[in-house]
Amino acid sequence: MAAIEWLQRPEYRVAGLSGEVAFSVAYTEQSFDPGPAELQDLFWPTGSEVSWLGGPAGGVTEDDWPRRADGRPLAHVATFDLADAYNTIDAESRSDWPPGQEGLPHHGVLQIFHDLTDTYGYEPDDRLTRGWRVLWDPQPDRSLLTTGPADLELPTDACQVILPLATFTVPSAADAIGAPTAVFEATDAANDQLQRMWAWQRTLNRAAEPIPFTHLYGHAQNGNRHAALNVLPTCLPLTIPGDRYRLVAEIEGQTTLEGWFGDGSPLEVWMRDSDLRARAFDAAWCIIRSD
Repeated sequence: MAAIEWLQRPEYRVAGLSGEVAFSVAYTEQSFDPGPAELQDLFWPTGSEVSWLGGPAGGVTEDDWPRRADGRPLAHVATFDLADAYNTIDAESRSDWPPGQEGLPHHGVLQIFHDLTDTYGYEPDDRLTRGWRVLWDPQPDRSLLTTGPADLELPTDACQVILPLATFTVPSAADAIGAPTAVFEATDAANDQLQRMWAWQRTLNRAAEPIPFTHLYGHAQNGNRHAALNVLPTCLPLTIPGDRYRLVAEIEGQTTLEGWFGDGSPLEVWMRDSDLRARAFDAAWCIIRSD
């Protein structure tokens, strides 16, 4: 596997990352203009497999629009076409990965709504605000593309169609804090290079600065350790033997959704593996990684 060969280069080998590579589906905006025009006129109503950030929500009416417990409407953050995501990798290539690397349904759309900077997901009581909704629609109504209710307020009018590509992630340098200096620096360098590669792919600018990328599965850019050890055990406790936490999606907040989650923080969607297998998306837990 090319990822393993890359991570065994001298500058990265000391970090031992080749044993922790995780399959991921990353998203690029390359070749798509910002704004809802193509989404509204070309992709969504024709039944095309399409994913996007911000903008309208598909298959939802104003009356059904997700709201907080206090009645305030949530922002539509992302729609991911799951057939498109699944088809980024063929059966032969998929067999190279250990089982359990994916887990989302292979059809329908996954939509994420959030109240943005009000509910950060670090406290168990955050569930009471109903500050997010993660919805799976197996067969969305393609006649509906709704910008939201009249009382919805957004930081910007961002909308960006995105394309999925199969890739991989490695543990964040945040998870190497406390390790020997050489391990931390090699981990940091690997992540920097991976982000630079995706920045170039997304912008076609080889001088582009490294930036996080939106993806399904894999490792969190701010590290898995803090979420899995300090946040989720109290907010989303594991009660089934052998269960584990899964990063389902990470949405970067530095480009299309700049300012939506504070100062460029990413939004993470976590689930227990048992809930993911049961399609219990109402149990998903969202964290704005401001740490």
